[in-house]
Amino acid sequence: MKLLKVLVAVLACASFVLAQEAAAPAAAAPAKAEKGAKKEATTVVTGTVVSVDAIANTIVVKAKKGEETISVETTTKIKSGKADVQLGDIKADAKVKVTCKMVDGKKVATQIVETPAAAPKAMKKDKAAAAPAAAPAAEPAAAPAAK
Repeated sequence: MKLLKVLVAVLACASFVLAQEAAAPAAAAPAKAEKGAKKEATTVVTGTVVSVDAIANTIVVKAKKGEETISVETTTKIKSGKADVQLGDIKADAKVKVTCKMVDGKKVATQIVETPAAAPKAMKKDKAAAAPAAAPAAEPAAAPAAK
C-alpha cells in the first residue's frame, strides 16, 4: 500500500513537471512573434506649412498631393535646423519634413524638421560684391637712371 502511494506521488510530480515544460515553449512563442513583427509603417510628408494649431496639436502641410492635417503628440521631436523648438514656434510658409505613423486611421507626427530658408540670391550677390578684392600687385620701383 505504501508503495502504491509513493508511486502515485511520483507520477503526479512527473506529470506536473512535464506540464510546465510543455507550457513554457507555448508562452515563449508569442514573444518571438512580437520580435519578428514588422515595424509600423511610416510616411514622410514634405512641404510648406499652411497653419499650426498648438492648442489642438495639429499642423497642416501643403504637399504635392494636397494639404494634409497631421496630429502632433507631446512625444513628437520638433526641430528647426539643429535646435529643438516647440510646435508654436513653427510659422506658416515654413518648409518642413514630417515623419508620420498611422494611428487609428490618422497621421500622427513622430518628428517634424523645419528646414532653414535659403538665403535670397540678391543677398548672395551682395556678399560677393562686398568681399574685398585682392589688392593689385605693387609695380616694381623704377631703376635709378644711369649717369
